Amino acid sequence: MGEILGVGITHYPSLLGPPDRYANLLRRCLESPLIPDEMKQPSSWPAPMQDEWNNELERATVYQERLSTAFKKVRKAIDDFKPDAVVIFGDDQYENFREDIIPPFNVFAYDEFTSQPFHQYGLEENNAWGLPGDTTFTYPGNRDLAKHIASELIKRDFPIPYSYKDLHAERGIGHAFANSFVFLDWEQRGFPYPIVPIQVNCYGKDVIRSRGAISHLNPKTRELPFADEDAPPGPTARSCFRLGQMVRQIVEERPERIVIMASSSWSHAFLVPKNHWIWPDLPADKRHVDQLRAGEHAQWADITNDEIDDGGLQEFKNWICLAGAMEDRQADVVDYVETHIFASNKCFALFPG
Repeated sequence: MGEILGVGITHYPSLLGPPDRYANLLRRCLESPLIPDEMKQPSSWPAPMQDEWNNELERATVYQERLSTAFKKVRKAIDDFKPDAVVIFGDDQYENFREDIIPPFNVFAYDEFTSQPFHQYGLEENNAWGLPGDTTFTYPGNRDLAKHIASELIKRDFPIPYSYKDLHAERGIGHAFANSFVFLDWEQRGFPYPIVPIQVNCYGKDVIRSRGAISHLNPKTRELPFADEDAPPGPTARSCFRLGQMVRQIVEERPERIVIMASSSWSHAFLVPKNHWIWPDLPADKRHVDQLRAGEHAQWADITNDEIDDGGLQEFKNWICLAGAMEDRQADVVDYVETHIFASNKCFALFPG
């Protein structure tokens, strides 16, 4: 029987750049005509949000320190575990999957993965490591393990798509996966462990409208094909949880040492309509981290898609997959970092055996 380490992290794109850019997504959202004029005034925001805004750079610098420290702690745990491979649940935000096909899940059976994250986010001259803007990151895949996981899922009545190449390759591997390994290699020592990404359609009915980001806040997006209607929903929390359970069963039957990882921030401000798309659903995230600390993360399987949409928790589905894989384990929460102005709340957790 193989050995398993569970890991939960974020792939927060702004962390690729300097702290003075962290609130830029909020600034872009505030330009939307869909946000009431009175809510564009900081005086209308919750008091903690006003405080963050008034001390933006100081708070962003502390934010970077906490996130980078958490990544280093998680990386040490992975290195100490010495895995043979890393299976990672992450979302596709209108990157590889678009109008031609949007599967609920997909297993990427590749020999290697590449990305240029600095170029993708316009950080050619100003990224957190001072690297050239066209730096290409390459990570080994484990095609045989990916094929085995897909094959066994299908045999066990969980039909899942798989792919051997990208549909839309201009960006390389999706940022949920690419950013994760850049951050896990914060000290630039390399990340040698073969990876098996499993995509989750987290954005569901809004994936076309939002383009995986904030296009839903632009009225002109409604003029594009299919963007003026709800797409079919994303997979339910129950199916995400079951997928995690089954992936663990499959890899645990093998002799290798495997990390099972989820990568996403939690509630995203630009997906929370009840907060006018400008701050996250902090009460929902606090409830979920309390459940995680109490060993009650199996309750996440009961979250409905309506609750997910209400709280901007679309990407939390990646963590629900992890919860299924780790349903019998107690999490060690490395850090939980709240914010009003830096787009999303972040959690880091380890699930040792």
